[in-house]
Amino acid sequence: MAITNVALIGGTGTLGAPVLKALKGSEFNISVLNRQTSKSVYPRTQVITIPDDLGVDEVAKALREHEIDALIITIAGSHVEHQKKLIDAAFKGGVKRVIPAEFGSCDSADEKTNDILPLMKGKKVVRDYLLSLEDKEREGGVENLTWTSLVTGHFFDYGLTCGLLKFDVKGRKAYILDGGNIKFSGSNLDFIAKAVIKILEKPDETANKMLYVHSHHVTQLDVLAALQKATGDEFERHDQDSKKELEVIRPKMLKGDGAATEEVVAVWGVVASDWKEKDGFANTLLGLQEEDLDEVVQRVVAEL
Repeated sequence: MAITNVALIGGTGTLGAPVLKALKGSEFNISVLNRQTSKSVYPRTQVITIPDDLGVDEVAKALREHEIDALIITIAGSHVEHQKKLIDAAFKGGVKRVIPAEFGSCDSADEKTNDILPLMKGKKVVRDYLLSLEDKEREGGVENLTWTSLVTGHFFDYGLTCGLLKFDVKGRKAYILDGGNIKFSGSNLDFIAKAVIKILEKPDETANKMLYVHSHHVTQLDVLAALQKATGDEFERHDQDSKKELEVIRPKMLKGDGAATEEVVAVWGVVASDWKEKDGFANTLLGLQEEDLDEVVQRVVAEL
């Protein structure tokens, strides 16, 4: 399988923007899918305008006309029905590879994770939908649609800026879960973008697989030490029990509290997201190396 023409949707988002930057620096021909009424602007990038309702026939026609080989979806993973429409359009439009909006902090292939965090169930629904199309024949002898789901752990550098890793860097506070010695996987945004490029460069090896990657495999105490070194300040430490935290915030999440959902993701992405020994851990397959913790933390602190 050869991939030449790549389309991205969601190119101004937290992850979409670095993925687009990496794509523009690659050897692929890049297009961005943009809804008709969107105000997003993509300088020096080919834009394919699609209807706001993501009508399958119209999007499929656009993908076919531009001979798109791969579609990368970086819209919010919670938009399940939007993703299914895009997948239907990719199937109908002759696209060879779809990378859905999996990414993120937690493992949607893990039953306990899906029970604790229903948000992940939506990602599983999308993946199951892709699985259902694997062996489905397409018109005109077009080869079967393939997919790759990429699971990254917490967005590491981004997460340090917004509390996702349980640190308030500006306030010099650390919220340490279960003693702080749990190893967890996290990935910097540029690293994730690089992983996407590597998947497209190895289409046969990555077809129809759920792949796990990380740029950091660390504990909260490792991160705390790096933060204190980078800032020269002692952080105020608050010890927390993850089970008790979840008992308090999950009921709020289940009632639709968005902040509570983010907090459940933050907790679970530390205590249950260690990819190192996981089947499907793909750093070696994709030629990716773990990154230096101190260097990344120093960069984030300097930017803050």
